[in-house]
Amino acid sequence: MKLNLEENTVYKILFVLILIVAIGVRIYSWPYGISQVNIDEAMTAINAKAMADGGVDMFGTSFPVYLEAWQFAGQSVMLFYFMAFFFKIFGASMISVRLPMLLVSILSIIVFYDLIKRMFNNKKMALFAMAFVSICPWHLLQSIWSIDCNMFPHFMLFSVYFLYRGISDKKWMLYISMVFFALTMYTYGVSVYVVPFFLLFAAIYLLIKKQVKIRNIIICIIIFLLISSPILTMYVINALKIDTNIHLGPITIQYFRYSIRTNDMIFFASDIGKTLVENFKTTCKVFFLQQDGIEWNGTKPFGTIYHISLIFFFIGIFYLIRYKEKRNAGTFLMGIWLIFSFLLGLIINNVNINRLNIIWFPSLFFSFYGIYALCSNLKKGKIIKYGAIAIYSVLFISFTIYLYGFYTNTIDMASCFSQKFIDAMHYASSTLERRAVYRDPASDIYIKFQDILDNTTSEHIEDKDYFLARLKNRTEEEAFVVSEFELNDLSIDITHYNHQQFGSYFVIY
Repeated sequence: MKLNLEENTVYKILFVLILIVAIGVRIYSWPYGISQVNIDEAMTAINAKAMADGGVDMFGTSFPVYLEAWQFAGQSVMLFYFMAFFFKIFGASMISVRLPMLLVSILSIIVFYDLIKRMFNNKKMALFAMAFVSICPWHLLQSIWSIDCNMFPHFMLFSVYFLYRGISDKKWMLYISMVFFALTMYTYGVSVYVVPFFLLFAAIYLLIKKQVKIRNIIICIIIFLLISSPILTMYVINALKIDTNIHLGPITIQYFRYSIRTNDMIFFASDIGKTLVENFKTTCKVFFLQQDGIEWNGTKPFGTIYHISLIFFFIGIFYLIRYKEKRNAGTFLMGIWLIFSFLLGLIINNVNINRLNIIWFPSLFFSFYGIYALCSNLKKGKIIKYGAIAIYSVLFISFTIYLYGFYTNTIDMASCFSQKFIDAMHYASSTLERRAVYRDPASDIYIKFQDILDNTTSEHIEDKDYFLARLKNRTEEEAFVVSEFELNDLSIDITHYNHQQFGSYFVIY
């Protein structure tokens, strides 16, 4: 779609403005928009710091393909290696911890825009798509803090982008897409249930449509297997319970003896039929209600892609099914991406917004396409267009106010976040120049994270009686950090001590 000189100038201005707004709303108060640290991002950061310093994770494993993290549950490594890279550049800081998700998220906005522009040969449509992703609550939320699984949807998008370019533009990009599809396997464990099957159906479709040849498929398979073989091998040795670690030079493929991650999948359920029904209900709840009951995963008033978007989502699907001429290889790829996303929800037990994060990009695609189809095909299309712009502008402004007000204040005190524990430790050990002694088993990971940031001197006492004895006979060089929960458990009357409160924690000195 060609634009005249004046239109092209306006187009460029709009592109820049949308990008400025997208970046601006994400870097406002960054990296402390959410000031407290989630336990998952703290764990990844601890491992990343160890990797940056010595080429091993916190347990001494050299270049793991999957992280042990907690002994019973692991983490994927893509975010971990990104963090390690930024620790090398910027040192130990919250910038290094949260920069990977911010950069990848901003990049995905641009990639989504370019994918739509190429898919429909329509710059105006691409601008609308870019704006739609930029203001999406899910996309915005996951960009301002870091958990490993949220790398998954972005790398899937990058993979599909290069796959489509390989089909429609330059064949060598097919092979670039295989690199990204293979790397996607390292972003989240459940990718093993999506990526290979997505590629299988994509290959069958492209062969039938004669858009690729057998030799292209063979080269793609070789590239994919070469890069993904370490993580695939990890899944095999753990599934077969082969109690051994494999070393490929510095790379370590581990057997996780105590892992309980298989409990998350339907295949290991005692009653698969009953679990399938429950998973279907949960997946429908997460997708259609756009919430999962976990306060930090989403905003209930606005949902993941805004509640109103579901109307346009179904309209977009209807148009693409109804009008064959509107479909192309790109819409097919988005369609099977959506289908496999939903099927993934059926095999993951207790699925939530983050575990189902792969579904939100295709959902955004069909939603914005629904709006575009209405604007393009109805007589009152302009009214719909400006009405949609007005509605989503109001929603976005309201969401931004809500995000940096009520939401962040609530999340800072949510479970699985540090709840000002790090602030209390910093006050106890640095401001007062005392040794911090703490009693809260749930906060071990946070103090290790604090060690990374400012080398806090601390001691964790597990024995309750010994802790009470130390508290009773405390010295001026010690400050005790205790959570509200532990205060009650230990029957400590805080009014008997000089103290300072930080969120859910008290510093006794």
